[in-house]
Amino acid sequence: MRSLMSVLLLLGIVGCTIQQTGPASREQASMAARANTEIASYHLRNGALETALAKVSQALAQDDDRVDAHLVAAEIRDRLAEPARAERHYRRALSLSGRSGAALNNYAGFLCRAGETVAAVEHWRQAAALRRYDGRAMALSNAAQCLVQANASGPVPRADRYWRRALRIEPDYAPALRGLAEWSLARGELNAAGAWYSRYTASVEENPAGLWLGIRIAGAGDEAARQRALTARLRERFPASEQAARLTE
Repeated sequence: MRSLMSVLLLLGIVGCTIQQTGPASREQASMAARANTEIASYHLRNGALETALAKVSQALAQDDDRVDAHLVAAEIRDRLAEPARAERHYRRALSLSGRSGAALNNYAGFLCRAGETVAAVEHWRQAAALRRYDGRAMALSNAAQCLVQANASGPVPRADRYWRRALRIEPDYAPALRGLAEWSLARGELNAAGAWYSRYTASVEENPAGLWLGIRIAGAGDEAARQRALTARLRERFPASEQAARLTE
């Protein structure tokens, strides 16, 4: 589920925590909380969860009204397998932000990972309805991916419409194009899969997952020469990738 896209701002960091020589004013506390939240984000991005937790806890002690601090804390608690604490931080972020797109998106990802698919999709729908939210296409694409993952062994009649809605917002949004290519391939709609795949490859740099998808589409369509060419490309450019390893299975 971690493939769902998050909007946490994992920032490049200031060098150290702000030090105080006396009682901090509200403005000083807010500045210190911001710095510690950014440091926590950096450590979260690099997998140092305990260090990240210490920094974000310090940030929240300095300013408990920071939405970004609660989102970082929620992500940390989720990764530490503390879902109840994570959810409290997500709900606090939603309350403080007036249900901002970022808070809705991240909480939806948490709900999806917890198996709460219906609630997750509803939160992504709410995020996508916010006209000023820059992540509307991401939210819709996440909703589609969550539906697919929740119904891996059966039909998913609604997933593709969320990808299509994402493309109406951002016509070159790569996750939606790839999702529709995968969706079409799974249903044996090879012409559609090829068309979506062409648009996908035009929107991103070459990558192992994309090449692997192309290999599968070519194989399903009995395009032996194209399949061989893509296979050679995957082995040449990304020999250590998971997808290259699959070629020998």
